[in-house]
Amino acid sequence: MADRERVIAYRVAAHQFDRGTADASDLRVLDLGLQDSERSAVPALAARLDRVPDLDAFTLTWSVRGAPHWHRTDEVPALAARLWPLSDADAVARMNRPPVEDGLAALHEVASALREVVTEPMTKGEASSRLTSRVRPELTGWCRGCDATHVLDPIFRLAVLPAGLRFDPAERTVTFVPLEDRRDVPDASRGFDALITDYLRLHGPAGPSEVAHYFGAPVREVKDVWPDDLVPVSKRAWLPADRVEAFENPPDPEVVRLLPPLDPYLNARDRDLLVPDKEHQKQVWRILGRRGALLVDGDVLGTWQAKATGSRLDVKVSPFVPLDVDMFAEEATRLAVARGLDEARVG
Repeated sequence: MADRERVIAYRVAAHQFDRGTADASDLRVLDLGLQDSERSAVPALAARLDRVPDLDAFTLTWSVRGAPHWHRTDEVPALAARLWPLSDADAVARMNRPPVEDGLAALHEVASALREVVTEPMTKGEASSRLTSRVRPELTGWCRGCDATHVLDPIFRLAVLPAGLRFDPAERTVTFVPLEDRRDVPDASRGFDALITDYLRLHGPAGPSEVAHYFGAPVREVKDVWPDDLVPVSKRAWLPADRVEAFENPPDPEVVRLLPPLDPYLNARDRDLLVPDKEHQKQVWRILGRRGALLVDGDVLGTWQAKATGSRLDVKVSPFVPLDVDMFAEEATRLAVARGLDEARVG
């Protein structure tokens, strides 16, 4: 196998697209959390499992990059310390660079105040309005959409998990609920090296640059905590020791899948490897009007969109190369069932 072919084959296997795993809790994508922006979690699970589980068994909160992710419930309390920024510069970067230098103190200030505010289920709007007066003015700003001054959204999002909060997924409006095992706001980062290892198990081989980009952290800080026990497989890419054999002998990536926008497979930060053609990259990672990706034997060979028409899911595929659209019929049906629909049509 050529280098790219081997990496792609390894990742397809690491992402468990073979549907050989019956329990969602055993999926490696949950090691980092399963992003659910734009309802991406259910189709991502449908691409990996024969049956999509009840997500109520997991916990939804803002975590990696301040985006909504599902996590294993028993792992959430410790996750706040793992994701806690590594330095003031790291905190400022993750908070989208507010006008402060003491980034760690600023984030701790907001998270502590939010923890005091939300002691029972509370909507985001109510929590935000109560929070504003409790923090320094430079951490707030005028919001035209809300017609109010409140804590800057990137800071607010990063503070939710350290404040010990999750979402109530049954509510249509974002509603926070205190975690049962609610811990104090972290005072230091603990366990980020484990997150590096989790990233490499799923998205490796890779280096500090890709890991830093994924978490929104500066590369320098990630290099400072880079685990010593990783195995280099090239000058700029590493793997955990327990994954080297899997990388050396990966199975052929013979799968056809409809990956949703923001699927974990597409969240790896080496996009040139996943989709070498720059014009195709623009279609796969559109800024507006996101589309899913057609995964065929490890390669992203096009995009797709879907629309529910009554009880049917209409899937429109836009391949980059000539493809028989019938190869996606079974996957479209699986996706329809996962969304609670009766049938699917591919065109």
